Amino acid sequence: MRPVFQTEFEEGRGNALQACVSSLLELSLEDVPNFIEFADYRQTMNEWLAKRGLAFLRVDLVDGELPYSTAPGLGLLLAGKSPRGDHRHVILAATSAEGFQMLHDPHPSGAGIHGNALWAGFLIPLAIAGDGPAS
Repeated sequence: MRPVFQTEFEEGRGNALQACVSSLLELSLEDVPNFIEFADYRQTMNEWLAKRGLAFLRVDLVDGELPYSTAPGLGLLLAGKSPRGDHRHVILAATSAEGFQMLHDPHPSGAGIHGNALWAGFLIPLAIAGDGPAS
């Protein structure tokens, strides 16, 4: 991961998600769309990621926790309430024995998210034709 910081801070236009994806994929901010500017950010994100052999899987959290257990150290996108207003913010985190550990906040304040996280997002590889089990 190469930390990239957001440059847009206006509610509804902020680019924390864009900066997190840029960080994970080690791309410049200009090489990644600001997904939340599109009517369906998940569809746009998956179309863009598919060209790179990846998909975005969003999992809604239950009381700030994943609804299943995972090994510690699994990297993910984590969304929750911004500490700067009544809108969402996205950070990079990893699973840990205590829940989640922040790895990178793309906002210059480094304040993370406020309260329980709402969803976790994973960038997962797409299956490659012919790599699956034999039929």
